[in-house]
Amino acid sequence: MLNDQKYSTQDSPWAAMQPKTMVSADVTTYLKQIYAMLAASLIVAVAAGYVGMSLPFAREHPIILLLLMFGALFLAFKVQNAVTLFLFTGLSGLSLGPVIAHYVGAGMSHIVGQAAFLTGAVFTGLSVYSLTTKRDLSMMGGMLFAGLIVIVVGGLINLFVQSSAVSFAISGLGSVIFAGYILFETQQLKENPWAMAPSVAALSMYLNVVNLFTSLLRLLGFLGGDE
Repeated sequence: MLNDQKYSTQDSPWAAMQPKTMVSADVTTYLKQIYAMLAASLIVAVAAGYVGMSLPFAREHPIILLLLMFGALFLAFKVQNAVTLFLFTGLSGLSLGPVIAHYVGAGMSHIVGQAAFLTGAVFTGLSVYSLTTKRDLSMMGGMLFAGLIVIVVGGLINLFVQSSAVSFAISGLGSVIFAGYILFETQQLKENPWAMAPSVAALSMYLNVVNLFTSLLRLLGFLGGDE
């Protein structure tokens, strides 16, 4: 999800004077950098996830891994480059390893594949729509943030009540919210090129994609009788 930190246009190759005729090329250049970093981030996460499936540390010390992830996330926002981005996505993938291993071990590897396919299809479809539509999607921001708060509060409550119904509802709402964030943020990136560093924009989109994937994975797990 996009943060409020701005990326100075002086750091971009489009600084200083920029003819209006170059706006389209400017947006294309910016988006290419973001999606290249996003693709590389997902590759790093998948590779780390594969390692995490059989790594005892990832399974036995989730709290430590979570703290490392928060530290890497903070670093990625402060030091905005590919190295800090891949550090976070690598730790993120590592933390997902035991989750994937759970489904594979339960004979539900097909659900992981289905969730990955659906995530890719949804991301591609929504990105294309957001980049081509003339509708203003900026009004979605407030609603999406409110939905995100509901998810966070609901998740904290469910730590104590341990309700399957609440988990299912959170997963369903999460799928909608993070799909909405993909729509909203894609248009924001298109309308405000170089408003933030490409690595930060890629990180924000990576979080949307991964949260969409995990939400769909849980939903399919419920429907498949795993939960």
